[in-house]
Amino acid sequence: IYFTILEKGKGKFVKLGDIAEVRFGIKTGANEFFYVEDVTDKIDFISIKDKIVNLKEIKSIDDIKRKNLRIIRNTKTSDYWLIEEEFLKPVIKSPRECKSIIIKPEDLKYKVIMCHKSKDELKNENAFILEYIEWGEKEGFNDNPTCRNRKYWYLLSTPKISYIKHPIFINDRFAFYKTEIFCDAELYDIYVQNFIDIGKLILILNSTITYKFMEIITRSVGGGALKIQVYESLKIHIINPLLNIEFNSKAKEILYRPIQSIFVELGFDPDKPIREQKPNPLPDRKELDDIIFDALGLTEDERKEVYWAVAEL
Repeated sequence: IYFTILEKGKGKFVKLGDIAEVRFGIKTGANEFFYVEDVTDKIDFISIKDKIVNLKEIKSIDDIKRKNLRIIRNTKTSDYWLIEEEFLKPVIKSPRECKSIIIKPEDLKYKVIMCHKSKDELKNENAFILEYIEWGEKEGFNDNPTCRNRKYWYLLSTPKISYIKHPIFINDRFAFYKTEIFCDAELYDIYVQNFIDIGKLILILNSTITYKFMEIITRSVGGGALKIQVYESLKIHIINPLLNIEFNSKAKEILYRPIQSIFVELGFDPDKPIREQKPNPLPDRKELDDIIFDALGLTEDERKEVYWAVAEL
């Protein structure tokens, strides 16, 4: 079926690298310092007041809001700190946080420390984050190889925001994600050329045909999981988003619901022989795939073959 798809789709495919650039997400060099939980709206201030390391003159939650501060929890020590809101940005630390194709910020657990000021500037401003940085130096994070090569060890380069992300590792749950949020190096940022319709591309990327090509081109790292290198991502064949293909509202429903195991998506029991089962994809999955299959001119038998092949792989 792989060669049938290539033959029928002649002139209708492009490689992802023809229309996009793929880069790693943020490499912090010290996740225990940079990734923190913002608990301001999740915890009672009075109950943890005595546990906040740099409380200073703060006496109430109103003080915190007035000074544009947030209460963060360090995941290594479980200590609480006050940090200026301007230095905290939403981040996807792990693909496990990504429930649906369109990422909801409320599903994300972490913020990343993004501070581009010198310690002298922070001292002059009496900034709360300065004590957190000095704690990080006592812990030795500034001596980590990645950190010590920066102008300021805590200064993360701010990557250009991409609209599409993809995990480096995939197993039986597959998705390209749409969001403008920073991501960790467990995911790739995909920077698409300006003339490409992002909304159309994200649907194409999440079609079963794309998963088929990824299964073919990438390497297994054990247990059924795949690891996708940058150069492999660039070689993935996708339907050309410049083709005159329209996706209806039924197909777009897939963007907002939880992404399931590929076996659930395609309607297979993985504990039974795949080819003894009739594919029964979820309704929005089927709608999306049928639009792609129609563009390629695949027959009903060939469509079944795509689903069998993906599930077997």
